Amino acid sequence: MTSLTTARIAGSGHYVPDTRLDNFELFALDSIREDFDVERARAALRGVENAESLSAADVFDQWARQVTGIRERRILTPESGLTTEDMCAQASLRALEAAEMEPGDLDLILVASLTENDTVPNPACTIASLIGVPRLGGYTINAACAGFVYGVITGWASIRAGLARNVLVVSGDALTRIVDYTDVTTAVVFGDGAGAVVLQPSENGDGVLGIPPFSGEFARAPLYLVGQGWETEEEPVPALRMLGGPRILRNAIVAMAELADRALKAADRSWADVDVLIPHQANLRITKGLEKHVDLPNGRVIHNIERYGNMSASTVPITLDEVLRGVHGELPNPALIVLTAIGGGYTTSAVAIEVRR
Repeated sequence: MTSLTTARIAGSGHYVPDTRLDNFELFALDSIREDFDVERARAALRGVENAESLSAADVFDQWARQVTGIRERRILTPESGLTTEDMCAQASLRALEAAEMEPGDLDLILVASLTENDTVPNPACTIASLIGVPRLGGYTINAACAGFVYGVITGWASIRAGLARNVLVVSGDALTRIVDYTDVTTAVVFGDGAGAVVLQPSENGDGVLGIPPFSGEFARAPLYLVGQGWETEEEPVPALRMLGGPRILRNAIVAMAELADRALKAADRSWADVDVLIPHQANLRITKGLEKHVDLPNGRVIHNIERYGNMSASTVPITLDEVLRGVHGELPNPALIVLTAIGGGYTTSAVAIEVRR
């Protein structure tokens, strides 16, 4: 693709709410304590000294960290007065600042979200207005946790097709607003946040390499959210519900590895060329399992779910922004970064990007 126009990352940014909810604070909720089987969890703990003497709250904290890898998550509280679109706007402005661009320079905005405050107006319209360009065109992508990577692919395609030059891709979700807090295995996982990148044309070989792959497979049970207008007494809206288990964990590892491998082959690169792999942060056991599956050296697969929880599609751009800002160590120049994600549905996608600084 070096002889053709591709899309490069001109700037990135992210936003997470100030409020942190750690495992002990989560366990303080009556509905969580009522749904949590303390003794069953205590018996399942591995490598914990004196587990029999731990308090119920300590058991919950140890269980949450062993099952998910999460110590705390960020929460967009009702008291903040903020919406998903507000978080996206903040992340977008930070990405534009990093790109040394103004909002008026944008040609297109693509938004990945499933917890927008307003379905109509389209969140892209709302975010565009919030950043000061109310006439900017755009639309929303719902590919669950793979939505941001889908957005990058769509932005790349728009630039390749000549439809736009400067594309803002932003993902944001306030999942804690729709979590079922009577279901401890779901409530323990999710957090809130937003991340964004600005894509620009490149003809110098950096940017998206090859034709990025994406795929899908119908599967409703592992993760689902009932749509508006289809509420029943048994399934109130909104209520995000997620199943777990070894089969789902294994499927996530294999699917993200497979799509990342396809992205590398499309880019005419190999795993030996990869400097950083950024997977969707669904669960620490999944990202650690992926690290082992693809056999990359320690430190090349990024894990940060401990501090944020699962923020759906926003985990990838938030982690990417941290990587580009040096939070996870110094990047080589150029650096080959692979993004890979799997979302409920299932939706899966990956992209290989060369970054020059």
